[in-house]
Amino acid sequence: MSAVTSQDEVFRFPASSGQRRLWLVDQLLPASPVYNIGWRIGVDGPLDAEALRVALNALVARHEALRTRFAAEDGVPVQVVSAALTVPLARLSGDVDAVVREEVGRPFELHGGPLLRAGLVEAGPERHVLVLVLHHTIADGWSCAVLFDELARLYEAEVAGEPHGLPDLPVQYPDYAVWQREQVEGGAFAADAEYWREALHGVPTVLSLPTDRTRPVTPTGRGAELRAGLDVPDGSFARLLAVFQCVLHRVTGQADFLVATPVAARTRPETEGLVGFVANTLPLRATFEPGTTFGEVVAAAEEATVAALAHQDLPFEQVVDLVAPQRTLAHAPLVQVLFAVEPVPPARAAGPVTLRPEPVANGGAKFDLSLTVERAGERWFARWQYDSELFTPETVAALHAVFAAAVHASPADRVAELWLGDHAPQEDAVEVPAETAADLVFAGLAEHPDAVAVEGALTCGELDRAANRLAHVLLAAGARPDQPVALCLDRGAPMVVGILAAWRAGAGYLPLDPSWPPARLTAMAEGSDVPVLVTDGASRAVTGPLTGPWTEVDLDTADLDAHPDTPPPATPRHPGMLAYVIHTSGSTGRPKGVRCTQGGLAALLRAMGELMELTPDDRLASITTPAFDVSTVEMLAPLVSGATLVVVPADDVADGALLRARVEETGATVVQGGPASWRMVVAAGGVPARVRLRISGGEAMTRDLADDLQTDGATLVDGYGPTETTVYSAAGVVSPAPDPVRLGPAVKGTSLHVLDPVMRPVPPGVIGELHIGGAGVARGYHGQPGLTAERFRPDPFGPPGGRLYASGDLVRRHADGRLEFLGRADRQLKVRGYRIEPGEVEAVLRAHPDVAQAVVVAWSAHAADVRLVAYAVPADAGLGDDELRRRVRPHLAASLPDYMLPAAVVVLPALPRTGTGKIDREALPDPVWTTDDVELVEPRDDDERRLAQIWREVLSMPADAPLGVHDNFFALGGHSLTATQMLARVRVALDVDLPLATLFAAPTIAELSANLGRGTGAAARGPVPLLDQLDELSDEEIDRLLGALVDEDEA
Repeated sequence: MSAVTSQDEVFRFPASSGQRRLWLVDQLLPASPVYNIGWRIGVDGPLDAEALRVALNALVARHEALRTRFAAEDGVPVQVVSAALTVPLARLSGDVDAVVREEVGRPFELHGGPLLRAGLVEAGPERHVLVLVLHHTIADGWSCAVLFDELARLYEAEVAGEPHGLPDLPVQYPDYAVWQREQVEGGAFAADAEYWREALHGVPTVLSLPTDRTRPVTPTGRGAELRAGLDVPDGSFARLLAVFQCVLHRVTGQADFLVATPVAARTRPETEGLVGFVANTLPLRATFEPGTTFGEVVAAAEEATVAALAHQDLPFEQVVDLVAPQRTLAHAPLVQVLFAVEPVPPARAAGPVTLRPEPVANGGAKFDLSLTVERAGERWFARWQYDSELFTPETVAALHAVFAAAVHASPADRVAELWLGDHAPQEDAVEVPAETAADLVFAGLAEHPDAVAVEGALTCGELDRAANRLAHVLLAAGARPDQPVALCLDRGAPMVVGILAAWRAGAGYLPLDPSWPPARLTAMAEGSDVPVLVTDGASRAVTGPLTGPWTEVDLDTADLDAHPDTPPPATPRHPGMLAYVIHTSGSTGRPKGVRCTQGGLAALLRAMGELMELTPDDRLASITTPAFDVSTVEMLAPLVSGATLVVVPADDVADGALLRARVEETGATVVQGGPASWRMVVAAGGVPARVRLRISGGEAMTRDLADDLQTDGATLVDGYGPTETTVYSAAGVVSPAPDPVRLGPAVKGTSLHVLDPVMRPVPPGVIGELHIGGAGVARGYHGQPGLTAERFRPDPFGPPGGRLYASGDLVRRHADGRLEFLGRADRQLKVRGYRIEPGEVEAVLRAHPDVAQAVVVAWSAHAADVRLVAYAVPADAGLGDDELRRRVRPHLAASLPDYMLPAAVVVLPALPRTGTGKIDREALPDPVWTTDDVELVEPRDDDERRLAQIWREVLSMPADAPLGVHDNFFALGGHSLTATQMLARVRVALDVDLPLATLFAAPTIAELSANLGRGTGAAARGPVPLLDQLDELSDEEIDRLLGALVDEDEA
């Protein structure tokens, strides 16, 4: 590689790659301080301010970069170097901290210059602060170290009246810019390009950091900073980088991602004393497997760093071009986080004074998150800079605590089990009375004997007496304490009577839905060892005879009136007694019978009673099958408070219009349903205004559905909980938009713990498995002791004898204490070598306004061909399948890395569901594969034909190659440079000047054609249109303009 040589003494030079990008950022985002480099230099001792001014200007005279401003020639930025320039040393006054912040946060004008300013503040007797601010186009981190050293020597010489003795510079920064262009154009970096192409092949280009706020479509670059002390046992770069990579892995759950790190890039000796923007950025890849140890991560980080340094000369912009990540306005392509290790410049004597430099934040953020580990003598600090539109200070402080703990990892530690600090679990469960659900319900019946318990059927007193009579029958038939009585009955009065009768007999109950296959019902009853099965003629007409080792009681033929209507003598009730058995699906195909207790159900009824605030005036509509555990809230909560249960027929529940009509007819004030039911009601015209309380459970609530339900002043409650912890473990009122919908808080009597694989609490922001403790934890699975021991574990945080249920749900706790549900741990997929949590893809798809419901699964014809397939239900049934696909694909691409993009989007009128209302993934249809999953539509008018011709030209497409109006420009091989060329031709051919951002938002011919009217005439933009200025810039340079603001931070 050739050396950097001096150029002739002319005053206009081409800009370097980095300068061109930052100049263009300034053109589109003017008045931004995000690229200001600010220093606060304490000056202790008797300062000669005039000598400092002279020294400062001698520095300016010595380095051409400090005399540089920028101009445009034919739309291309060039460096304009002044032969001489005087930089004033402004005398500033006021609060020192405020003055420093104001000076560092004040933007520069690149075209006017100078791009360096200095100010002096008196801070006390023989104490001053020199504020030095430079624009990043003329300096980098290495440059600052040169500046400090030379400024001290120049000041010292000026005070002493002696020559400074600094050697002449062999080259200036414009020489470097010319050399860089020659190397790039001459192919000197070809080997570097090949290395990066191979090293980054297939890498995910988005790191999904858990943000506190929704990511804006176009970031502003606003940022904040946290600087905190750090105890560092080993300060090697590779080890500290590995710690950061491990933390990111634990926080995001991603097993393959990139972290950027800045390098000085002074590989030529003649550049060592140069002031200028020479620094480069290296993307370092980290990969993890389930058993990866910390020592392995350190070794991989060291290997990747050494290899990257050997190929550091290729400008980062060109590395981005090689990978060609998906274009988006929302975040930076390729890397969104940065890590660096830098020394804090030490104090330096300069004659009679001492200079103490300290970097100052400029109020911006070039990355979503960056961490610089600083060493000041023997002390270490962590400087976190973050996008304040995404993160709160509390979240970043918690992240620092995690990093500070992980710094002490040992080589043999498994990354999944790294100690991340001592973090208290969720607050202890609020104590609840030791009572039974039966006592609560029977007390409610006694308090409101004349209230209507079940609409059109029974008062509370009548219900109590009917249950007593049936209880006598059940005992005579063989009902036993702590064993379930099977109730194969339809919803409504018979089922409620059966439940209370079983409790009066000292037994629990097992609900069986008559609409389910008889073989499954029989298996459930046999597997639960029921001694008695209760049914009636209507149910038997559906199921046929259910024969087994039990005594059958038929409500239609049993002579109930012959039995006393007073409670029978039975075993005294206690909280640990069986309340019910509910079956859930098992991974082996065998249903699991969950045995829930009276005490757990009592705690739930108490908690939900307080949340629902039911009164005797309320009417609660029951729409859920009794075989689903949330039905216990519908059937039993009204009985405790004297409210009325209104049963909606099962046939009406399945139809949104009928369900809405029935809810309105019955005058229901409280309705509980799953998101699927609520969406049907919303689609049918909205929830009737009389429904004051709307409860959702069973599946995750989305923000758009919450918005639809928070109408007419109604309260929306979202509940979460596995069957194994008695219906709801967390429930709370949903906050209004724009707050995200999160889980919690814990219901009274319940504790929620986010734990790592070795049962340690993880800090906020870190993904872990949710473990649930407290009164609601079930006994376990009937007849499956091994599975019970696996999922129900000793509670190390609660009282002796307590247990935690390992839910298998992945969550992370946010700074406000609420939980974010991320999906099932056992639903993780592996596609093309990448581990994927489909819940994340589903969340992005559901966030699109045209998507009502979505599910994502792995599909494969054989083991070697695994593809991600999305199934979507449109919010508007009239929206065509192809149109929905066209709308959601850019939305997905804007939020997800390419390996997480579904290979196909299958549009369905509704998602198939199980009998309990959950999505039946086994019933999803296979996708129908096409060549590109996009319908080929030929250009339909002159504008579309003209655009198609331009696309063919800039993309070098053969004339006979298929090109439709719905094909994506970037999917056809377009990138930022060809995009600017294409838009420039559109300007000439159609006299319309479209911003580059338009193509990102409308990347098809049809969409671009529709936007032609939103552009401006070319003449209106003047002789140097912006698109012409983009022609020679790389993808990375242009993408940074679009709001992500990535930079090779100060090296």
